[in-house]
Amino acid sequence: MKQKKIFIVEDAQIVALDLKNILEGLGYIVAGIAATGEDAIAMCEAVEPELILMDVKLPGEMNGIEASKEIRKKISVPVIYTTAYSDRNIIDEVQKSFPFGFVIKPYREKDLLVAIETAFTRFEYEKKLEESERKYKSLFEGSNDIIFTLDETCTVQTVNWAVINHLNMPPEEMVSKTFFDLLFTSPDGNFKEIEFVREKFENFQKTRRPINFKTAFISRFNFEPIDMNVRLEYINVSGGDLIIGRAFRVVEDELLKFFISEKQSFSMGTQLFLVGDVTDRMTRNLVRYLDPDTVELIRLALVEIIINAIEHGNLEISYEDKSGAIEKGNYFDYMSGRQANPQYRDRKVRVDFEINQDEARYVVTDSGAGFDYRNFFEREMTEINEEYTPHGRGMIMAKKIFDEMAYNEKGNQVTLVKKINGSQQS
Repeated sequence: MKQKKIFIVEDAQIVALDLKNILEGLGYIVAGIAATGEDAIAMCEAVEPELILMDVKLPGEMNGIEASKEIRKKISVPVIYTTAYSDRNIIDEVQKSFPFGFVIKPYREKDLLVAIETAFTRFEYEKKLEESERKYKSLFEGSNDIIFTLDETCTVQTVNWAVINHLNMPPEEMVSKTFFDLLFTSPDGNFKEIEFVREKFENFQKTRRPINFKTAFISRFNFEPIDMNVRLEYINVSGGDLIIGRAFRVVEDELLKFFISEKQSFSMGTQLFLVGDVTDRMTRNLVRYLDPDTVELIRLALVEIIINAIEHGNLEISYEDKSGAIEKGNYFDYMSGRQANPQYRDRKVRVDFEINQDEARYVVTDSGAGFDYRNFFEREMTEINEEYTPHGRGMIMAKKIFDEMAYNEKGNQVTLVKKINGSQQS
Protein backbone atom coordinates (compact mmCIF):
# COMPACT_ATOMS: atom_id res chain seq x y z
CA MET A 1 0.00 0.00 0.00
CA LYS A 2 1.28 3.47 -0.88
CA GLN A 3 2.47 5.50 2.11
CA LYS A 4 0.54 8.73 2.63
CA LYS A 5 2.36 12.08 2.78
CA ILE A 6 1.50 14.27 5.77
CA PHE A 7 2.64 17.86 6.32
CA ILE A 8 3.09 19.25 9.85
CA VAL A 9 2.45 22.90 10.74
CA GLU A 10 3.70 23.44 14.30
CA ASP A 11 5.73 26.34 15.76
CA ALA A 12 7.18 24.37 18.72
CA GLN A 13 10.13 22.47 17.28
CA ILE A 14 10.19 19.76 19.97
CA VAL A 15 6.47 19.09 19.52
CA ALA A 16 6.88 18.98 15.75
CA LEU A 17 9.74 16.45 15.92
CA ASP A 18 7.83 14.30 18.40
CA LEU A 19 4.82 14.36 16.08
CA LYS A 20 7.07 13.44 13.15
CA ASN A 21 8.35 10.37 15.00
CA ILE A 22 4.80 9.26 15.87
CA LEU A 23 3.63 9.62 12.27
CA GLU A 24 6.61 7.74 10.82
CA GLY A 25 6.05 5.02 13.41
CA LEU A 26 2.48 4.70 12.14
CA GLY A 27 3.74 4.21 8.59
CA TYR A 28 3.19 7.72 7.15
CA ILE A 29 5.70 9.92 5.32
CA VAL A 30 6.29 13.38 6.77
CA ALA A 31 6.51 15.62 3.69
CA GLY A 32 7.71 18.69 5.59
CA ILE A 33 7.41 20.88 8.69
CA ALA A 34 6.53 24.60 8.81
CA ALA A 35 6.42 26.92 11.83
CA THR A 36 4.24 29.70 10.37
CA GLY A 37 1.17 29.96 8.22
CA GLU A 38 3.02 31.84 5.51
CA ASP A 39 5.72 29.14 5.25
CA ALA A 40 3.07 26.41 5.27
CA ILE A 41 1.31 27.94 2.26
CA ALA A 42 4.48 28.10 0.17
CA MET A 43 5.79 24.66 1.19
CA CYS A 44 2.47 22.81 0.83
CA GLU A 45 1.99 24.15 -2.68
CA ALA A 46 5.43 22.76 -3.55
CA VAL A 47 5.25 19.30 -1.96
CA GLU A 48 1.48 18.69 -2.35
CA PRO A 49 0.87 16.60 0.79
CA GLU A 50 -2.10 14.29 1.13
CA LEU A 51 -3.03 15.60 4.59
CA ILE A 52 -2.03 18.51 6.82
CA LEU A 53 -1.79 18.54 10.62
CA MET A 54 -2.31 22.26 11.34
CA ASP A 55 -1.77 23.96 14.70
CA VAL A 56 -4.52 26.50 15.31
CA LYS A 57 -2.27 28.97 17.14
CA LEU A 58 0.68 30.10 15.02
CA PRO A 59 3.12 33.00 15.32
CA GLY A 60 2.83 35.84 12.83
CA GLU A 61 -0.16 37.55 11.23
CA MET A 62 -1.89 34.35 10.14
CA ASN A 63 -3.37 31.64 12.36
CA GLY A 64 -3.83 28.00 11.34
CA ILE A 65 -7.43 28.43 10.20
CA GLU A 66 -6.53 31.30 7.88
CA ALA A 67 -3.50 29.40 6.54
CA SER A 68 -5.66 26.36 5.81
CA LYS A 69 -8.11 28.43 3.79
CA GLU A 70 -5.27 29.83 1.65
CA ILE A 71 -3.71 26.40 1.14
CA ARG A 72 -7.00 24.86 0.04
CA LYS A 73 -7.39 27.61 -2.55
CA LYS A 74 -4.25 26.22 -4.20
CA ILE A 75 -4.46 22.45 -3.54
CA SER A 76 -7.23 20.09 -2.51
CA VAL A 77 -6.13 18.51 0.77
CA PRO A 78 -7.80 17.51 4.06
CA VAL A 79 -6.76 19.42 7.17
CA ILE A 80 -6.78 18.20 10.77
CA TYR A 81 -6.39 20.94 13.36
CA THR A 82 -4.26 20.52 16.48
CA THR A 83 -4.28 22.65 19.62
CA ALA A 84 -3.18 22.54 23.24
CA TYR A 85 -6.42 24.23 24.23
CA SER A 86 -9.89 22.76 24.57
CA ASP A 87 -11.52 26.16 24.91
CA ARG A 88 -15.11 26.16 23.57
CA ASN A 89 -14.55 29.34 21.56
CA ILE A 90 -11.54 27.85 19.78
CA ILE A 91 -13.42 24.67 18.98
CA ASP A 92 -16.38 26.67 17.65
CA GLU A 93 -14.06 28.72 15.43
CA VAL A 94 -12.42 25.57 14.10
CA GLN A 95 -15.77 23.91 13.37
CA LYS A 96 -16.86 26.85 11.24
CA SER A 97 -14.02 26.07 8.83
CA PHE A 98 -15.38 22.53 8.25
CA PRO A 99 -12.23 20.62 9.31
CA PHE A 100 -11.58 16.95 8.59
CA GLY A 101 -10.60 16.36 12.20
CA PHE A 102 -9.52 17.91 15.48
CA VAL A 103 -6.84 16.60 17.90
CA ILE A 104 -5.99 17.96 21.38
CA LYS A 105 -2.35 18.06 22.53
CA PRO A 106 -0.52 16.21 23.97
CA TYR A 107 -0.92 13.71 21.14
CA ARG A 108 -1.90 10.13 21.73
CA GLU A 109 -0.91 7.73 18.98
CA LYS A 110 -4.33 6.09 18.89
CA ASP A 111 -6.17 9.42 18.62
CA LEU A 112 -3.91 10.55 15.78
CA LEU A 113 -4.35 7.30 13.86
CA VAL A 114 -8.15 7.42 14.14
CA ALA A 115 -8.32 11.11 13.18
CA ILE A 116 -5.98 10.70 10.19
CA GLU A 117 -7.60 7.57 8.73
CA THR A 118 -11.07 9.04 9.24
CA ALA A 119 -9.97 12.19 7.42
CA PHE A 120 -8.56 10.18 4.50
CA THR A 121 -11.78 8.14 4.21
CA ARG A 122 -14.00 11.23 4.35
CA PHE A 123 -11.83 13.08 1.85
CA GLU A 124 -11.99 10.21 -0.66
CA TYR A 125 -15.73 9.99 -0.23
CA GLU A 126 -16.16 13.74 -0.78
CA LYS A 127 -13.95 13.62 -3.88
CA LYS A 128 -16.08 10.85 -5.36
CA LEU A 129 -19.23 12.76 -4.45
CA GLU A 130 -17.91 15.95 -6.08
CA GLU A 131 -16.92 14.02 -9.20
CA SER A 132 -20.34 12.41 -9.32
CA GLU A 133 -21.99 15.81 -8.95
CA ARG A 134 -19.79 17.27 -11.70
CA LYS A 135 -20.69 14.41 -14.04
CA TYR A 136 -24.36 14.75 -13.15
CA LYS A 137 -24.27 18.50 -13.69
CA SER A 138 -22.47 18.04 -17.01
CA LEU A 139 -25.04 15.47 -18.06
CA PHE A 140 -27.94 17.49 -16.74
CA GLU A 141 -27.03 20.88 -18.16
CA GLY A 142 -24.84 19.92 -21.10
CA SER A 143 -27.02 17.25 -22.67
CA ASN A 144 -29.02 17.90 -25.82
CA ASP A 145 -31.60 15.46 -24.46
CA ILE A 146 -34.25 16.48 -21.96
CA ILE A 147 -33.06 15.28 -18.54
CA PHE A 148 -35.60 15.51 -15.74
CA THR A 149 -36.43 14.11 -12.30
CA LEU A 150 -39.80 13.02 -10.94
CA ASP A 151 -41.11 12.24 -7.50
CA GLU A 152 -43.33 9.25 -6.70
CA THR A 153 -46.45 11.17 -7.78
CA CYS A 154 -44.90 11.65 -11.24
CA THR A 155 -44.47 15.39 -10.63
CA VAL A 156 -41.49 17.06 -12.33
CA GLN A 157 -38.93 18.25 -9.77
CA THR A 158 -36.09 19.41 -12.02
CA VAL A 159 -35.43 19.65 -15.75
CA ASN A 160 -32.55 20.91 -17.87
CA TRP A 161 -32.57 23.67 -20.48
CA ALA A 162 -32.84 21.23 -23.39
CA VAL A 163 -36.61 21.35 -22.84
CA ILE A 164 -36.59 24.75 -24.57
CA ASN A 165 -35.02 23.34 -27.72
CA HIS A 166 -37.41 20.39 -27.97
CA LEU A 167 -40.71 21.62 -26.51
CA ASN A 168 -40.31 25.42 -26.59
CA MET A 169 -40.97 25.38 -22.86
CA PRO A 170 -38.79 27.05 -20.18
CA PRO A 171 -37.74 24.72 -17.33
CA GLU A 172 -39.65 26.69 -14.70
CA GLU A 173 -42.89 26.13 -16.61
CA MET A 174 -42.36 22.38 -16.68
CA VAL A 175 -41.46 22.04 -12.98
CA SER A 176 -44.41 21.11 -10.72
CA LYS A 177 -46.42 19.72 -13.65
CA THR A 178 -47.09 16.01 -13.73
CA PHE A 179 -45.41 14.03 -16.47
CA PHE A 180 -48.84 13.23 -17.93
CA ASP A 181 -49.66 16.95 -18.22
CA LEU A 182 -46.83 17.17 -20.76
CA LEU A 183 -48.14 14.45 -23.05
CA PHE A 184 -49.98 15.21 -26.26
CA THR A 185 -53.71 14.58 -26.50
CA SER A 186 -55.26 14.43 -29.95
CA PRO A 187 -57.96 17.01 -30.78
CA ASP A 188 -60.68 14.34 -30.72
CA GLY A 189 -59.91 13.64 -27.07
CA ASN A 190 -58.40 10.19 -27.60
CA PHE A 191 -56.52 9.43 -24.37
CA LYS A 192 -55.25 5.96 -25.27
CA GLU A 193 -51.60 6.99 -25.63
CA ILE A 194 -51.67 8.59 -22.17
CA GLU A 195 -53.35 5.48 -20.81
CA PHE A 196 -50.43 3.40 -22.12
CA VAL A 197 -47.90 5.64 -20.44
CA ARG A 198 -49.83 5.74 -17.18
CA GLU A 199 -50.02 1.95 -17.05
CA LYS A 200 -46.34 1.70 -17.89
CA PHE A 201 -45.52 4.13 -15.07
CA GLU A 202 -47.61 2.17 -12.57
CA ASN A 203 -45.85 -1.05 -13.57
CA PHE A 204 -42.49 0.77 -13.35
CA GLN A 205 -43.26 1.85 -9.77
CA LYS A 206 -44.08 -1.73 -8.81
CA THR A 207 -41.05 -3.41 -10.40
CA ARG A 208 -38.64 -0.44 -10.03
CA ARG A 209 -36.90 -1.66 -13.16
CA PRO A 210 -35.79 0.85 -15.85
CA ILE A 211 -38.28 1.24 -18.69
CA ASN A 212 -38.13 2.63 -22.23
CA PHE A 213 -41.08 3.74 -24.31
CA LYS A 214 -42.06 6.11 -27.09
CA THR A 215 -44.65 8.84 -26.56
CA ALA A 216 -45.71 12.24 -27.91
CA PHE A 217 -45.18 15.49 -25.99
CA ILE A 218 -46.96 18.81 -26.31
CA SER A 219 -45.08 21.82 -27.65
CA ARG A 220 -45.72 25.30 -26.29
CA PHE A 221 -45.95 27.07 -29.65
CA ASN A 222 -46.81 24.17 -31.90
CA PHE A 223 -50.02 22.18 -32.06
CA GLU A 224 -48.24 19.19 -33.57
CA PRO A 225 -47.05 16.41 -31.19
CA ILE A 226 -43.33 15.93 -30.61
CA ASP A 227 -42.46 12.21 -30.71
CA MET A 228 -39.72 11.26 -28.27
CA ASN A 229 -38.19 8.15 -26.75
CA VAL A 230 -38.28 8.15 -22.95
CA ARG A 231 -36.25 6.23 -20.40
CA LEU A 232 -37.13 6.20 -16.70
CA GLU A 233 -35.14 4.66 -13.88
CA TYR A 234 -34.84 4.88 -10.12
CA ILE A 235 -31.66 6.22 -8.55
CA ASN A 236 -30.77 6.19 -4.87
CA VAL A 237 -30.10 9.60 -3.33
CA SER A 238 -29.83 10.81 0.23
CA GLY A 239 -33.29 10.77 1.70
CA GLY A 240 -34.68 8.06 -0.57
CA ASP A 241 -35.17 7.12 -4.21
CA LEU A 242 -35.64 9.53 -7.08
CA ILE A 243 -36.87 8.92 -10.61
CA ILE A 244 -34.59 10.28 -13.31
CA GLY A 245 -35.83 10.48 -16.87
CA ARG A 246 -34.34 11.14 -20.28
CA ALA A 247 -36.34 12.12 -23.36
CA PHE A 248 -34.75 12.27 -26.79
CA ARG A 249 -35.98 12.67 -30.35
CA VAL A 250 -36.89 9.62 -32.40
CA VAL A 251 -34.33 9.29 -35.19
CA GLU A 252 -34.10 6.98 -38.19
CA ASP A 253 -32.14 3.78 -37.73
CA GLU A 254 -28.89 3.92 -39.72
CA LEU A 255 -29.41 0.30 -40.80
CA LEU A 256 -32.77 1.11 -42.34
CA LYS A 257 -31.24 1.82 -45.76
CA PHE A 258 -30.37 -1.89 -45.99
CA PHE A 259 -33.86 -3.07 -45.06
CA ILE A 260 -35.80 -5.14 -47.66
CA SER A 261 -38.42 -7.14 -45.78
CA GLU A 262 -39.36 -8.72 -42.48
CA LYS A 263 -41.90 -11.17 -41.11
CA GLN A 264 -42.62 -11.64 -37.42
CA SER A 265 -45.25 -12.70 -34.92
CA PHE A 266 -46.07 -11.41 -31.44
CA SER A 267 -48.20 -13.01 -28.74
CA MET A 268 -49.13 -10.63 -25.92
CA GLY A 269 -51.37 -10.69 -22.88
CA THR A 270 -53.93 -8.17 -21.67
CA GLN A 271 -51.49 -5.43 -20.56
CA LEU A 272 -52.23 -2.20 -22.41
CA PHE A 273 -48.80 -0.75 -21.68
CA LEU A 274 -47.24 -3.25 -24.10
CA VAL A 275 -49.28 -2.00 -27.06
CA GLY A 276 -47.21 1.12 -27.68
CA ASP A 277 -43.94 -0.82 -27.81
CA VAL A 278 -45.36 -3.59 -30.00
CA THR A 279 -46.89 -1.21 -32.55
CA ASP A 280 -43.72 0.87 -32.64
CA ARG A 281 -41.72 -2.26 -33.40
CA MET A 282 -44.16 -3.43 -36.08
CA THR A 283 -44.10 -0.15 -37.98
CA ARG A 284 -40.64 1.35 -37.50
CA ASN A 285 -39.20 -0.16 -40.71
CA LEU A 286 -42.10 1.15 -42.79
CA VAL A 287 -40.32 4.49 -43.10
CA ARG A 288 -38.11 2.73 -45.62
CA TYR A 289 -41.07 2.76 -48.03
CA LEU A 290 -43.64 5.25 -46.68
CA ASP A 291 -43.47 8.82 -45.41
CA PRO A 292 -43.29 9.27 -41.60
CA ASP A 293 -46.78 10.78 -41.30
CA THR A 294 -48.37 7.77 -43.03
CA VAL A 295 -46.35 5.39 -40.87
CA GLU A 296 -47.55 7.15 -37.74
CA LEU A 297 -51.16 6.90 -38.89
CA ILE A 298 -50.68 3.17 -39.49
CA ARG A 299 -49.19 2.80 -36.01
CA LEU A 300 -52.09 4.65 -34.40
CA ALA A 301 -54.59 2.52 -36.30
CA LEU A 302 -52.84 -0.64 -35.09
CA VAL A 303 -52.93 0.72 -31.56
CA GLU A 304 -56.71 1.07 -31.84
CA ILE A 305 -57.16 -2.40 -33.30
CA ILE A 306 -54.99 -4.16 -30.70
CA ILE A 307 -56.66 -2.30 -27.84
CA ASN A 308 -60.03 -3.39 -29.19
CA ALA A 309 -58.72 -6.96 -29.31
CA ILE A 310 -57.63 -6.74 -25.67
CA GLU A 311 -60.55 -4.78 -24.21
CA HIS A 312 -63.53 -5.91 -26.25
CA GLY A 313 -62.12 -9.25 -27.39
CA ASN A 314 -60.08 -10.91 -24.64
CA LEU A 315 -61.55 -9.03 -21.66
CA GLU A 316 -65.07 -8.90 -23.14
CA ILE A 317 -65.61 -5.30 -22.03
CA SER A 318 -68.58 -3.80 -23.85
CA TYR A 319 -68.48 -0.29 -25.26
CA GLU A 320 -71.18 0.69 -22.78
CA ASP A 321 -69.23 -0.68 -19.80
CA LYS A 322 -66.07 1.11 -20.88
CA SER A 323 -67.93 4.39 -21.39
CA GLY A 324 -69.43 4.12 -17.92
CA ALA A 325 -66.08 3.35 -16.30
CA ILE A 326 -64.44 6.32 -18.04
CA GLU A 327 -67.21 8.65 -16.95
CA LYS A 328 -66.89 7.46 -13.33
CA GLY A 329 -63.12 7.86 -13.45
CA ASN A 330 -62.42 4.24 -12.41
CA TYR A 331 -61.48 2.81 -15.79
CA PHE A 332 -58.05 1.56 -14.64
CA ASP A 333 -59.52 -0.18 -11.59
CA TYR A 334 -62.17 -1.74 -13.82
CA MET A 335 -59.49 -2.92 -16.28
CA SER A 336 -57.34 -4.34 -13.47
CA GLY A 337 -60.28 -6.34 -12.20
CA ARG A 338 -60.89 -7.89 -15.61
CA GLN A 339 -57.17 -8.59 -16.12
CA ALA A 340 -57.03 -10.43 -12.78
CA ASN A 341 -60.19 -12.46 -13.47
CA PRO A 342 -59.22 -16.13 -14.12
CA GLN A 343 -61.76 -16.19 -16.95
CA TYR A 344 -59.76 -13.64 -18.97
CA ARG A 345 -56.23 -13.28 -17.54
CA ASP A 346 -54.53 -15.97 -19.64
CA ARG A 347 -55.98 -14.90 -22.96
CA LYS A 348 -53.58 -13.73 -25.67
CA VAL A 349 -53.63 -11.41 -28.64
CA ARG A 350 -51.53 -12.66 -31.55
CA VAL A 351 -50.20 -10.28 -34.16
CA ASP A 352 -48.57 -11.58 -37.34
CA PHE A 353 -47.06 -9.04 -39.69
CA GLU A 354 -45.05 -8.89 -42.87
CA ILE A 355 -43.46 -5.88 -44.56
CA ASN A 356 -41.94 -5.96 -48.03
CA GLN A 357 -41.56 -3.69 -51.04
CA ASP A 358 -45.15 -4.29 -52.13
CA GLU A 359 -47.23 -4.15 -48.96
CA ALA A 360 -47.47 -4.14 -45.18
CA ARG A 361 -49.81 -6.85 -43.87
CA TYR A 362 -50.98 -7.19 -40.25
CA VAL A 363 -53.20 -9.96 -38.84
CA VAL A 364 -54.55 -9.37 -35.33
CA THR A 365 -56.29 -12.30 -33.59
CA ASP A 366 -57.82 -12.26 -30.11
CA SER A 367 -59.16 -15.09 -27.94
CA GLY A 368 -62.62 -13.60 -27.50
CA ALA A 369 -66.02 -14.60 -28.82
CA GLY A 370 -65.86 -12.16 -31.72
CA PHE A 371 -68.31 -9.35 -32.58
CA ASP A 372 -70.77 -8.30 -35.24
CA TYR A 373 -68.41 -6.25 -37.40
CA ARG A 374 -70.88 -6.14 -40.30
CA ASN A 375 -73.46 -4.24 -38.27
CA PHE A 376 -70.75 -1.92 -36.97
CA PHE A 377 -69.51 -0.82 -40.38
CA GLU A 378 -73.02 -0.42 -41.78
CA ARG A 379 -73.79 2.31 -39.28
CA GLU A 380 -73.30 5.97 -39.99
CA MET A 381 -70.16 7.69 -38.69
CA THR A 382 -72.27 10.30 -36.88
CA GLU A 383 -74.11 7.55 -35.05
CA ILE A 384 -70.85 5.88 -34.06
CA ASN A 385 -69.49 9.21 -32.82
CA GLU A 386 -72.53 9.72 -30.63
CA GLU A 387 -72.56 6.23 -29.16
CA TYR A 388 -68.89 5.32 -28.89
CA THR A 389 -67.08 8.62 -28.29
CA PRO A 390 -64.19 8.74 -27.70
CA HIS A 391 -63.20 5.07 -27.96
CA GLY A 392 -65.42 3.64 -30.68
CA ARG A 393 -63.88 5.14 -33.78
CA GLY A 394 -60.65 3.14 -33.94
CA MET A 395 -61.95 0.64 -36.48
CA ILE A 396 -63.35 3.40 -38.68
CA MET A 397 -59.96 5.12 -38.59
CA ALA A 398 -58.19 1.85 -39.44
CA LYS A 399 -60.55 1.27 -42.38
CA LYS A 400 -59.67 4.69 -43.79
CA ILE A 401 -55.92 4.27 -43.32
CA PHE A 402 -55.47 0.72 -44.63
CA ASP A 403 -56.23 -0.25 -48.22
CA GLU A 404 -57.77 -3.54 -47.12
CA MET A 405 -59.49 -4.49 -43.88
CA ALA A 406 -61.12 -7.92 -43.56
CA TYR A 407 -62.53 -9.80 -40.56
CA ASN A 408 -62.92 -13.56 -40.29
CA GLU A 409 -66.41 -15.02 -39.94
CA LYS A 410 -66.24 -15.12 -36.13
CA GLY A 411 -65.11 -11.51 -35.87
CA ASN A 412 -62.09 -12.14 -33.61
CA GLN A 413 -59.46 -11.77 -36.35
CA VAL A 414 -58.79 -8.83 -38.66
CA THR A 415 -56.37 -8.58 -41.57
CA LEU A 416 -55.05 -5.12 -42.44
CA VAL A 417 -53.12 -4.39 -45.63
CA LYS A 418 -51.37 -1.21 -46.72
CA LYS A 419 -50.20 -1.14 -50.35
CA ILE A 420 -46.80 0.39 -50.99
CA ASN A 421 -46.35 2.55 -54.06
CA GLY A 422 -43.29 1.42 -56.00
CA SER A 423 -42.35 5.04 -56.74
CA GLN A 424 -41.58 5.51 -53.03
CA GLN A 425 -38.84 2.90 -53.04
CA SER A 426 -35.25 3.99 -53.19
